Amino acid sequence: MSEETATYDEAMHRLEQIVGQLERGGKNLEQTMALFEEGTALLGRCQQELSEVEGRIAELTLDEAEDLVAGPLDTDAA
Repeated sequence: MSEETATYDEAMHRLEQIVGQLERGGKNLEQTMALFEEGTALLGRCQQELSEVEGRIAELTLDEAEDLVAGPLDTDAA
């Protein structure tokens, strides 16, 4: 699984694994840095994806709110 092709869930799962490994310790400096760098990249990717999803949700919510406020403009019904 590469960081670019992983799904959000896969990336989060791998990030959890990395955190667990770092918390357990027992790694040499090079291994620790490699895990830290991988985790940092995964975290950035997940944060970016969440931001994109939040933006889409806000856009959909705004569109729906505008539709509700505008309502039908049927002036011939009177």
